[in-house]
Amino acid sequence: MNRFLVIAGSLVIAMTGIATTRPTAPPSGEIKSTSPDVVRLTAEVLEHSQFAHHRLDDELAAKFLDRYLNALDGSRTLFFQSDQDEFALFRHSLAENTRREGDLSPARLIFKRYLLRLDQRAAFVTAALQTQTFDFGGHDRYQYDRTDAPRPRDLTTAQGLWQQQLRGEYLVEKLNGKAPAEIVKTLTARQARMIQTIKNFDDGEVSEIYLNALAHVYDPHSDYFGPEEAQNFSIAMNLSLVGIGATLEAGDSGCKIRELVPGGPAARSGKLQPGDCIVSVAQDGKEPIDIANMPLSRAVELIRGAKGTTVELTIVPGNPSVEAGRKTVRIVRDEIKLEQQQAKAQIVDLPGADGQPTRLGVIDLPAL
Repeated sequence: MNRFLVIAGSLVIAMTGIATTRPTAPPSGEIKSTSPDVVRLTAEVLEHSQFAHHRLDDELAAKFLDRYLNALDGSRTLFFQSDQDEFALFRHSLAENTRREGDLSPARLIFKRYLLRLDQRAAFVTAALQTQTFDFGGHDRYQYDRTDAPRPRDLTTAQGLWQQQLRGEYLVEKLNGKAPAEIVKTLTARQARMIQTIKNFDDGEVSEIYLNALAHVYDPHSDYFGPEEAQNFSIAMNLSLVGIGATLEAGDSGCKIRELVPGGPAARSGKLQPGDCIVSVAQDGKEPIDIANMPLSRAVELIRGAKGTTVELTIVPGNPSVEAGRKTVRIVRDEIKLEQQQAKAQIVDLPGADGQPTRLGVIDLPAL
């Protein structure tokens, strides 16, 4: 099913698959890929749905390419100028190949280069944290906003920018009162988590970034939603979902439970507590899937499912680094009402000085 929603004048393209529909997460090892039909249809919808009805041509293709590069590297510190010059060769064929072939090869090639640059930066940052002494007694200048800055000429120039970024992050942690050894540990772990998360992006997630860049070329308020984003959008609109009733966040060894929804399956079970870490997920009767290094969105997709079905969660209580006490919890999924995110309105009468009440309308939008 494909959904094209117009909200406050903006277009939301929610693709849940043309060739296949994935209501639940794929088995471990399966790569979610975007069909060329989806790419062609997205381009066609954008061409005909916007007020200008602008055909995807070379002019828009150039903007499309620039937006994709900025979506990956908004700080303009990773891609070199030589990378940008190389990718510029796509501009002559990008429009027609997108419209006619649904070609995603530019997205994949550019993302592969992005991973290479990320690895180079991670190696530089890790080495710098282990070997450098960070002194802030001078008069350094750090250009935080590089929206309009040129891309680095080469690796040496890029390393200079990475050094600035690292010093900025180090200083923030120092001002928060952390000791040098703790800062090194924090920043090293942050770098490793970021690299691991991005390397776990599948083809569908890369395509989503790419097609969202295309949507923004036509209108900055129009978005492309892949299957997961479409599902989250539906949840936000309906204020309900089917799952275990727990708010999750990324942890060092899996998904950490931040809070339980009152009255939800997880809270009713009495077997889960905030701070517990979910390290693997199994559908009823099937082999568990390790989620230790899985992106949070994909882990959440595994935990959600149809109402009345059972999910088995392997839990490490409290401290996710402690293996002892690991247990398996079976929970039956149910519908969760997100009442706390619901907009509310009320009329309040305030007594006036002359005895006449002043009537006020109060609108509460807790989700904003």
